[in-house]
Order: sequence, then C-alpha cells, then structure tokens
Amino acid sequence: MYNDDEFLDPAPLVNRFENMLKKEEEFFFDVEEFEAISDYYYESGKLSKALEVIEFASRQHPYCSSFIIRKAQYHTANDDIKQASEELDKLEEIEPESYDLFMARAALYSKQGQHQKAITFFKQSLKLTDYPQDVWPVIAIEYQMAGNYEMASKFLKLTLEENPEDEIAIYNIALCFDLLEKNEDGISFFKKFIDNNPYSEIAWYHLGILYAKTKEYDKAIKAIDYALLIDEYFTAAYFEKARILERTYRYQEAADTYELSFEYDGPTGFSYYKIGLCYMKLHKESKAISYFTKAIREDADLDEAFYELALLMDDSDKKHEAVHYIKKALKLDPDNCDYLYTSAEIHKRAGKLDEAELIYQKMIELGYIDPDVFIDYAELLFDLCEFDEGMEILYQGIQLNPESADMNYRLAGYLFTLQENDEASIYFKKGLSLDNDRKFYFFELFPKLADHPAIVSILEL
Repeated sequence: MYNDDEFLDPAPLVNRFENMLKKEEEFFFDVEEFEAISDYYYESGKLSKALEVIEFASRQHPYCSSFIIRKAQYHTANDDIKQASEELDKLEEIEPESYDLFMARAALYSKQGQHQKAITFFKQSLKLTDYPQDVWPVIAIEYQMAGNYEMASKFLKLTLEENPEDEIAIYNIALCFDLLEKNEDGISFFKKFIDNNPYSEIAWYHLGILYAKTKEYDKAIKAIDYALLIDEYFTAAYFEKARILERTYRYQEAADTYELSFEYDGPTGFSYYKIGLCYMKLHKESKAISYFTKAIREDADLDEAFYELALLMDDSDKKHEAVHYIKKALKLDPDNCDYLYTSAEIHKRAGKLDEAELIYQKMIELGYIDPDVFIDYAELLFDLCEFDEGMEILYQGIQLNPESADMNYRLAGYLFTLQENDEASIYFKKGLSLDNDRKFYFFELFPKLADHPAIVSILEL
C-alpha cells in the first residue's frame, strides 16, 4: 500500500515499534513510517497487529485519512463488516468524494458478495484517478464474480492494452472466453495480442489451449511449443502439450513430454501417474506398473495410482497384490463409487466373499443405485447359497432402476428358473420393451431358457 517512489525498508521500523511495545513507551513515527509498519503486518497476515499499529498512528496523527482507509481495509479483510463500514462513514464526513473512499466501499461490497454495488463504486473511483489501469482489473474481477464475462472481458482488454505483461489478466480473459464458449473469438484475440507481444509465453499457451478446444491439435501443439521456446521452465505448458498428445492417441510422445518436464521442475507423483496411464494405453503394462509405483513413492496420498495398480494386478491374476492396492486407494477415498465397486469385484475374484458382501452393502447404504451393483451383489449372495437374500436385492434394485433392461432381464431369468413363470414373463416383456437387443445377452446368461415355452410364446407375439 505504500506508494512512495523511494522504498522504505520496514524491518528497522518494525523492530523499533516492537521495542516500543516492550518498553511500554510511545515513540514518534511519521505518517509514512506508520504506513510501512502497518502494511508489513497486514501483508504478513497479522491483521490484529496491523490494527494495533493504526491505533497508535491515529493517536499521533488524528487528522490523517490514510489511517482511516487502512483501518477499514483491515476490518474488511477480517470480515468485520460493521467496523469497516463505520470507518468509511467517518472518512465520508471528511472526504465525501475521495478516490480511496470509493475504492474501499467497493471492496467492502465485494466482500459481502454485492458485486453490482462494488462495480458502481469502482466506476465512481475511475472518475477520480489518473491511473485507471489500477481500477480496470478489479472491475473485471467483480464482473467475473457476478457471472458477467462479456463485461469482464471488456475491462480485461483495457487492462492488457495498458499492461500486456499482466499475466493474471491474460489468464482471466482466457477463462472468460472459455466460460462464454467463444473459442473462435478467443483465438482471434490471442493471435492479435501475440502480433503485438510475440514473446508472451502465457498468450501462446492459452492460444494453444483454445486451438485444442476447437480440435485444431497441430496448431495447438505448435502454439504451446512456442511458449516452451520462450520459457523452457513453463511446466504447465509441458502438461498441456502432453494432454493434447494423449487426445490424439500419441501416447509415447505424451509420456516423453511429461518426462521432459522433469528437467526443469522435477518429477511429481501426478506426473509419474500420467506417464503410467500413457503406457497403459500403449499396452505396456510392466512400464505402467513401474511408473504407478514411482507415483505412490513420490506421493503416498495419490489414490488414483493405487487404483490403477489394483486394476493391473487384478488383470495379471495377482489377487493378493490387487486386494492390497485397492484397500490403499479406498483408505484415501473411502466413498469413491468406482473404487468400492472395483474393490468388491477384486475381493470376489480373490475368494474373499464375505468382504465383498460388506462392500456391496456399504455401496447401497451410501446411495449408489447402479443396476450392476445390485446384479453383482445378488450373484454373490447366490454363490453363498443365500437365495432369498439374493432375490431381495434384485427386487430392491428393480424398484430403484425400473427402466434398466438388464435388471428386468436378470430378475426374469431367476424367476423363470424358480418356475415363477407369470411374474417372470412380466419382467421379460418389460426388458424387451426397454432394449430388445439385450435379449441375446439374456440367453447367454440363461441358455437353458431358450426353449422355455413362456419365453417362446412371448417372442412369437
């Protein structure tokens, strides 16, 4: 907040202020010194200390409006709306048409989520300043928070015309184009921007993202390559390029691009995980396992890597390892539906039927109503010779999924097997009406029913 051209080092001033408090004396500081001390505490996140400084400052300089402004700003930051408003009322009595007053009022309304009122006061402050470029970005942010991305774009463009190196403004205008789904307009804007600012790696990066959204993947990669030529340490650009390569099925190039970022930013668990996914797509399972293992060594909280390892171990018939890894994934994300379902299947294949049953129960208790959950749970209960319980689960599933062809076919199949032909026919007919082609899957599951008189009669209708 201290705007003097000459930098004022706050460290000795802070030490002197702290020494004053210890000695319980009152030393004199001029206005600029108090501002520097209070700003130091504020920027360090010590709001109560910053307010304490302002209380001392106000006693020594009772007619200085900058302390009232600071007090209002600190109270606003501390969510003390009432105190902030009272301070601004004091300032309004002294300086009713003050730039600082309007800016502080706007910030207070913004804090309360009243973005339109904030915009009104920010616009009033524009009339009182010779530096509108300081106000345009905050107006843009208010419009963004209000969901008016068109107006936000207008003020971001003004900001970038004045300061093309404002990286936050570049990111925000790219976000606006994205939220407005105006990819072509975004491409046009960034191409013109780059014509005037050819060494803006952030602009090249966002141009690449926009090209990718319009599926112009070669142009996207070329734009991001320019960003990397300008700044080879631009980690996000490596990741974006790799993602585009994945979308175009160039998995080896994608893996190499992720790995290339290690030279500049070092490996992360997530980057190892992404490389592992690439090698899975390339059907290089041993390499995928290697990278997923590196991922969990680098980041022990990366549940996605544990999950993929569980799947790979399950595919390799390494049942014990599969159970181990899926338990790790679930420990990190215990309510993840995909993890729970996979865990039940893995435990079932590993012969741990009681554990699988408990997992299916948990899924239903958590409200997961996918037909496959009920179908697979019922099959497990039938394997455990718990026939009545299995049928109850199927009935529960059909109540929650009445429009599921598979549920209707499955329930029909078991009812025909139990010779409950009238009820079975109802569900079989419903299955046919929902998805006639799935009857072929029904006969794969229940081949002995192909010649069942009731079914033959229904199909002849």
